[in-house]
Amino acid sequence: MRGILTFGLAVLLAAPAFAASDDFNRAELGKKWKVVSGTLSISNNAMVGSDNGLGYFKKSSTDTTASADVTLSNGNLEYGAVAIGDVRTGNNAFVKIQSGGGVTFEDGAFYDGNNGNGTFFTLDAPVPSPATLTASLCGTVVTMTIKSSAKTQKYAHDYGSEASGFGAGAGLGTYGPVALDNYVSKPSKNCTLDADTVMIKGPGLADPTKAK
Repeated sequence: MRGILTFGLAVLLAAPAFAASDDFNRAELGKKWKVVSGTLSISNNAMVGSDNGLGYFKKSSTDTTASADVTLSNGNLEYGAVAIGDVRTGNNAFVKIQSGGGVTFEDGAFYDGNNGNGTFFTLDAPVPSPATLTASLCGTVVTMTIKSSAKTQKYAHDYGSEASGFGAGAGLGTYGPVALDNYVSKPSKNCTLDADTVMIKGPGLADPTKAK
């Protein structure tokens, strides 16, 4: 009996941690999400929100990598964002892909807080919608991976000492009538940048979502 119990315990300890996920296939956002800015809700089995909407998923409290499918509504200024860190206090990386209108994402940003300070830049090539946006924090560096029907694009930004306050946690942000779906978060594992990753440095371009 002791041998059976010992084997069972070993299996449990070796089992990998499950990723936190949300497919939004329901009517209400529910209590697992905490909205910290603007509004977030569910429409047609996807997350939608107001301009500068931001919230975090409570089950992602120990995670530093998160992803979501981002779908444009076409013809509007809109972005979808993945936030990594302590979103509740605004100590987080804010990684977004953005469209000025149409069917593609043309720009991206490595910001902090909620569409806050950082670097706004033009993507190497327009990305067709929908696209899967992944943000991952390793040390002081955050990587952005964008997968779509076109070629995958990878970018990275070093937040320096600011990243020391980010910690773990993850969530999503909205601007315009964008839709976010198939959210997944997990701990970061691979901190090695791929050879085709583009390093992004400031100060960057003017961001139309910040226009007064």
